[in-house]
Amino acid sequence: MTRTMNRHSLLELVRQQLGGTATPMAAQLALHAVLRGIRDGLNQDGEVRLAGFGTFRVQQRAPRRLLLPGTQVSMKLPARKVVTFSPSPAAKRHQGC
Repeated sequence: MTRTMNRHSLLELVRQQLGGTATPMAAQLALHAVLRGIRDGLNQDGEVRLAGFGTFRVQQRAPRRLLLPGTQVSMKLPARKVVTFSPSPAAKRHQGC
């Protein structure tokens, strides 16, 4: 069964992990601090490794041609940077990824 997490449910989970007595604002600050750290690490080093969880990496995607379905029209997509995630072996064992 897949569990979808939206922003509100993720903030509630963080609040509960902080002991359940944390305010919603404290949970939001904690979550934003983690996400900001990941973003800044990617911008600075191109890679963020979280032991037991996985690795976020910035990779360069080459330019490519795209054929629009149902037509003979092709478009050229420019090269761009994308963020990829690879789960750690421990995370794969735990979640069955």
